[in-house]
Amino acid sequence: MIKFFRKIRQRLLAENRFNKYVLYAIGEIVLVVIGILIALQINNWNEERKTRRQEVKYLKNLHKDISLEFVNNDSIIRYRAQTVKAAANMLNLKELKTVEDLLELEKLIQKVFRRVNFIPTNNTYKELLSSGNLNFITNDTIKEYLLNLDKEYREIANVEYHMYREYEEYLYNPAVRNSEIINLFDLQKTADKEGLMFKNPSEINVEIINPQYNKLLQIGEFKNGLKLSVMNNVSLKKFHDKLALNLHKLIALIEKEIERN
Repeated sequence: MIKFFRKIRQRLLAENRFNKYVLYAIGEIVLVVIGILIALQINNWNEERKTRRQEVKYLKNLHKDISLEFVNNDSIIRYRAQTVKAAANMLNLKELKTVEDLLELEKLIQKVFRRVNFIPTNNTYKELLSSGNLNFITNDTIKEYLLNLDKEYREIANVEYHMYREYEEYLYNPAVRNSEIINLFDLQKTADKEGLMFKNPSEINVEIINPQYNKLLQIGEFKNGLKLSVMNNVSLKKFHDKLALNLHKLIALIEKEIERN
């Protein structure tokens, strides 16, 4: 092709047809420019396809994370609701008299005292941030939801931290100071089974344990701890309920964006 154009130029010069040579030269330059522009456009299309493929990959990974997060978040919602009920039931307990009363109290204590922290399923989001690739997500609404989601996670972690500080001060410490704890469990069986195992009711010394627990339930500090447990767990449950709504909205946006591919 280059030889063909060269021959044309040489013939025009040989025939002393300068005006036509100039026009031809301009035309050749225009063709070269057009060729360069086409090549650049093709390159841009290729880069856009690569970028879009990477974006869809991130979106699919985000979708997978959020699908797992639904399960994770729902389990926390159930746990918080159970803890609220258990703490409220402990506040309403009357004087303990029987082994059955003790065992019922111990089951409530295990629910209230159990410490569970919410661990977000956000590996893809953290990867997007740490790699500086958040701009791969071109849908601004999805990006905004992701940023708000991260804010919700930090709010939940902050409330959990303060709640468990109160647990230590008003529940754990008063319980240890005012009662001989873990008297209802067979520690050897618990160790063997790797799970909590109660003693046989006939082995539980009601005369010693009942007065301790009755005293504990009347201590103002401990009762305040139970009240705080109710309020904090209700508050956290609301955070997780709100999180569930936003997760549903976000996953719908991601599915729509993936379908656009």
